[in-house]
Amino acid sequence: MAETPEDDARRQRVPAYAMLRAAVTMDRDTATLLVAEAQRNGTLPQLVFDVAHLAARAMLASEGYDTGRVLKVVDGWLDVAAHGVPGPGGRRGGRPAA
Repeated sequence: MAETPEDDARRQRVPAYAMLRAAVTMDRDTATLLVAEAQRNGTLPQLVFDVAHLAARAMLASEGYDTGRVLKVVDGWLDVAAHGVPGPGGRRGGRPAA
């Protein structure tokens, strides 16, 4: 059976799922191996995007697919990372105030 473009895209996302799993379990060795393999294959930019995309999907699912709530959290994290100050609502990277 021939591989379809969807099969190929799904297969290419496997390292991103593995990277997220490594992050959740604090498995630095696996994460390092995944990055090294992506560097060797020339797919590191794709791995980075896929990990970010999957993380965004997880955040959206956890917030009931409310993009506004997710963006408030991400913007809060960005403010703290860039400026060391709380983001919108005075919170440091947690869930936005209801």
